[in-house]
Parts: sequence; structure tokens; C-alpha cells
Amino acid sequence: MTSLLPKLVLTTAGLTLSVALVQPAPLKAAVVGYTFDVLIDSGPLQPNSYSGSFSYDTQTFSLTDFSFLFQGTPYDENDDPNASVLFDNGVFLGLEYSVNTLPAFSFVPGFFDVGEAFFAYDLEASGGQGGAGSLAFTRVLNPETSAVPGPLPLLGAAACFGYSRRLKKRINGRTPSPTIGSDPD
Repeated sequence: MTSLLPKLVLTTAGLTLSVALVQPAPLKAAVVGYTFDVLIDSGPLQPNSYSGSFSYDTQTFSLTDFSFLFQGTPYDENDDPNASVLFDNGVFLGLEYSVNTLPAFSFVPGFFDVGEAFFAYDLEASGGQGGAGSLAFTRVLNPETSAVPGPLPLLGAAACFGYSRRLKKRINGRTPSPTIGSDPD
């Protein structure tokens, strides 16, 4: 019985250590969504407003979805294959998206802050029917992608440690069973 205890303690310690050192699987890229509002404040389309939405992959920052209706024409992520979102040290600066066919328009990200982002458009090839507008972005919270798993190996190590302590108490608390034919008194 006493030779079993060291083996059990060694096995439990090894299991605890291996669970504590195992790295969790790398987090997969999440898709983050935004809605936006455009308020035209200059040019022939003043004071029109437009709205749309987009989603991007957090690993590549490329658009996975884009929806915008401008001057009766719907636009999606395929109309600008180079579109992306821009960040500076983790701070969202805005959307970079341009269409060169008429009516031409661009979403221009801010340089230091998302408040500097703007929308520019041109209705004619000559450039005489252009204007600009302000942009407002709202992040769409999706509970499925906003939750990040915690460090599960530490929880596993704590569970193994607690189980080994309880097992050790059970083993130490046992009394040797009486042998056949012996008198306990």
C-alpha cells in the first residue's frame, strides 16, 4: 500500500503539470460588424443622408460583408476588393472603401481618430458635381463573437490539485484490513 502512494502522487503531479502547461487552441478570427450613417453636408446632395453596414475579419481586417445603397445603386464587398478597416494601436479609424464608377464615392478613414473619417462623392466624371459628408459608425455587438474563452489550463490544474489532495486524504485515512485468523483485540 505504501508503494502505491508515491506512484499515485507522481502520476497526479505529472497530470497536473501537463494540464497547466498545455496551451489552449489559438483563437480563431472573429467577424465584427458595424452600421454607419452618412450625412451629406456639402454639394448637390446636401442634406441627404444614407446608411449601411459592414463586417470585417479581425485577422485580416478585410471586409466580409458590405451593404450600402447610394443614389439608387446597391453596393457590396465585391465592388471594392481592396476595401478594409483601419486601426491605429487598436483604435478604430474607419472604413477605407472606394468606387470609381459614377456615381463615384469613397469612405475615407480618420488619420488620428474615427471622428475625422468622412464620405466623399462625385456625380460627374468632370468632377463638378462633388461633395462630402460626415460619417458615424456604430459597432454591432454579437454575443457569439464577443465572448473570449479564459485560461482553462489553470482551472484544470486547480481541479487536478484538489482531486489529488482529496485522494491523498482517502489513502492516508484507510486503516490496514485485518488478516484472516488474527484477533483485533
